[in-house]
Amino acid sequence: MALEWDRLTGPAWIGMDMATAFVPWYSFLGDQLRAGHIPTWNPYTFSGAPFAADPESGWMYLPAMLAFTLLPLDAAVRANLLFHVLLAGLSTYTLARVLGCNVFGALLAAIVYAHSGFFEGHNVCCFAYADVAAWLPLALLGAELAIQAATWRPRVLGWGVSGFALSQILAAWIGQGAYYAVLVVGSYLAVRALVASNARFPHRVRHLVLNGVGIGVVALGLAAAGLLPRLEYNPLSNLPGGYPDADVSLRATTWNDWGFIANWDRLLLQPGFEYIGWPVLLLSLAALPLLLSRRRPRMIAYFAVLGVAVLILARAQPTPLHAVLSLLPGFEGIHARSPERALIVLYLAPAILAAASLSWLTGTGRKAAIAFGVAAIALVTVDLHSAWTVQAAESLAGGGDYQFARVDLAAYVAATPGAEFLMDQAQSQPAFRYFGYAGHVFGGPMPYTLRWADPAITGLLVDNRAMLTSLDDIEGYNPVHIARYGELIEALNAQVQNYHQTDIYPAGLNSPLLDLLNVRYILMPAHLASDEVAPAITRPLERVYADDTVQVFENPSAFPRAWIVHAARQVAPGAAIAALVGDPPPDLHTVAVLEEPPPPLREPADATRESATEAAVGLDRLRIEVLAAAPGLVVTSEIAYPAWHATLDGRPVPVLVADGALRAVAVPPGEHTIEMRYQSTALNVGLGITLFTAAALVAVAILQRAFSTRLSARSEC
Repeated sequence: MALEWDRLTGPAWIGMDMATAFVPWYSFLGDQLRAGHIPTWNPYTFSGAPFAADPESGWMYLPAMLAFTLLPLDAAVRANLLFHVLLAGLSTYTLARVLGCNVFGALLAAIVYAHSGFFEGHNVCCFAYADVAAWLPLALLGAELAIQAATWRPRVLGWGVSGFALSQILAAWIGQGAYYAVLVVGSYLAVRALVASNARFPHRVRHLVLNGVGIGVVALGLAAAGLLPRLEYNPLSNLPGGYPDADVSLRATTWNDWGFIANWDRLLLQPGFEYIGWPVLLLSLAALPLLLSRRRPRMIAYFAVLGVAVLILARAQPTPLHAVLSLLPGFEGIHARSPERALIVLYLAPAILAAASLSWLTGTGRKAAIAFGVAAIALVTVDLHSAWTVQAAESLAGGGDYQFARVDLAAYVAATPGAEFLMDQAQSQPAFRYFGYAGHVFGGPMPYTLRWADPAITGLLVDNRAMLTSLDDIEGYNPVHIARYGELIEALNAQVQNYHQTDIYPAGLNSPLLDLLNVRYILMPAHLASDEVAPAITRPLERVYADDTVQVFENPSAFPRAWIVHAARQVAPGAAIAALVGDPPPDLHTVAVLEEPPPPLREPADATRESATEAAVGLDRLRIEVLAAAPGLVVTSEIAYPAWHATLDGRPVPVLVADGALRAVAVPPGEHTIEMRYQSTALNVGLGITLFTAAALVAVAILQRAFSTRLSARSEC
């Protein structure tokens, strides 16, 4: 813990993803849970997007839910960091002990795993990486306990431990990280049952199937409340089943094309975010001769092969191992874009191998052996700490793989004067949206996330800061968002961008689609930086606020949140967004573009008497009061998603997708009330499954406890 002391005291450590993604997401999560509300919908970024269904939102990830609900933000961030270090260290220590390592070896394994450059760095910059790594040893520990169990009740508890750990990995990062973790646990079970067992082969297969199914059922059952909404969201997102630019084939290889990840020696042996160091590497290699010993700790061969396999798999160029794994469902689309992320599951290999070596070297129990064990642990600790100190200093100076900063977190997330101005406007005006813009010319548009530590960029309220101020932004930073919305922003900009962002580019500043999205305010820097140019804006804007950092412009042509049209243009499925920017473009004040047959519509005799007023009554519920003079279509600037359902005067009615990505409801003449609610069947079913699974595990634990107590009482008699 001495290695974490500087992050538990003084200014908080933050990195790019932590500052721009996880702090806003987890803060929103905690705020909603504290209010007794499941955060199903996030209205503050991307003009609105699913939240509980988002794979990295923290929903059903218990450490985030507890810390950010029960603690102030600064304390929650520090508690989150401390918890994952303790989880990684203690579970690795226990796993090493269960596998047969002595106290010295197990303690070394815990230090190596929880204080590697990978865990130290990613526990600050990128929570999802560290989350997966922290739970992986516990998943293997539960699997090993289930394998060793002689009776049903302890076996089921082993399934519970492993399944719970895997459920948390699925909750933290259901994508690439979870895939690798499942592969490790599955391969561990297979090797442990089929190779490292003295039972007859049919019994080995039966144990493999039994434990695999048991752990899988528990994991999926406990994860269901988060997993099912995410599976519902995935085909509608911009990443349906993988990454859009992962067009590399993992099968195009020859059987003699092998190799480790490029510069593996530099990555592992020079201070950085993948560091393990020479002492750990040498101790790991020293474990290889133990493969010939019958008294070696269990599964040493497995961890040796795991380490080699991960270093190969992390290579960008395909190998035969890549080709084999590409046969697994979805693996190619997930792995091909960023193969180096396989290193997430590397560090248990050197930790357990080094533990095995030290256990053997200190196994005599003599004073000299004990002294050697203490010295080895001290050497590894000092080496890892020294390397982290070097890397941390470089990151704090803006270098390295990730930039760090030390800040007063409360001050960092506090509303800026520009945000306070918009918050005041939100109290007195109808609902509106905004976005921040700073045009960089060096290398084209630069994502705001890369400039997250610049106060001039912070003042623009980009990088998900809308979630901290409860303002509605059309931009956002998240690898997952609704696909139709991303297509709408691409049409607005006439340019594609990285899948993480939906930023507004220079060409989009004058697009009428900004008006369609209810953009009333645009934030721009008060002073241009050396690599910025003044935006070429032709639309009429009025400057309504300015300070030393930011200026705010009002867009008088913004659409309201809801309006009525009496004409519709039907286009082919998938063609609506392209039709919005056609030549000539449709007048969206009076016509809606639909991809399905329109409802009966008629022009009114006097449209001036019509109105549609939206009143938000909650994050996942809104009401629209309508006065229609003829059959019409109430179009809203709210983003369409299948979990949104509507009633008209209390009766269920269809929610149509208008203008490519917006919600609309048909209305007859007269006064009406439309209510829209977010109701996800997947979430409700998932909650039921998760609660049932948890209750079943608690019942098994109680029965096991009662059985153990009864046996203990009988033995005393």
